[in-house]
Amino acid sequence: MVKEKLPEQLKLSFGLWTREAVQQLILERYGIELSRWQVGRYLKSWGYTPKKPITKAFEQNPERVKEWLEQQYPAIKKRAFKENAVIYFEDEVGMRSDHQAGKSYAPKGETPVIKKQDNDFL
Repeated sequence: MVKEKLPEQLKLSFGLWTREAVQQLILERYGIELSRWQVGRYLKSWGYTPKKPITKAFEQNPERVKEWLEQQYPAIKKRAFKENAVIYFEDEVGMRSDHQAGKSYAPKGETPVIKKQDNDFL
């Protein structure tokens, strides 16, 4: 369940897979009460480590991103070189209402992804 779903999909009041979230899931599903430390030991034995998640938009279209990077951006870069111009990339910076601070557990070597709806992405 931890690998396939987010806590909110399982009707838990957590945005990330923390030890407390897994602790509550085990209690609700199996009626087993574990300490936060024991949950951490179980997660480690299952190959899960805490790490900072990345955020990806549901609307992001990988094919369009690849097309832009392979076709459109090289033309922009070429024109900038001809005109002795500098290309800047920018993004909005600020705190959002859906900001996730902290870390989430995921299998070792895998970065957790928080999927969200955001029309600003391709």
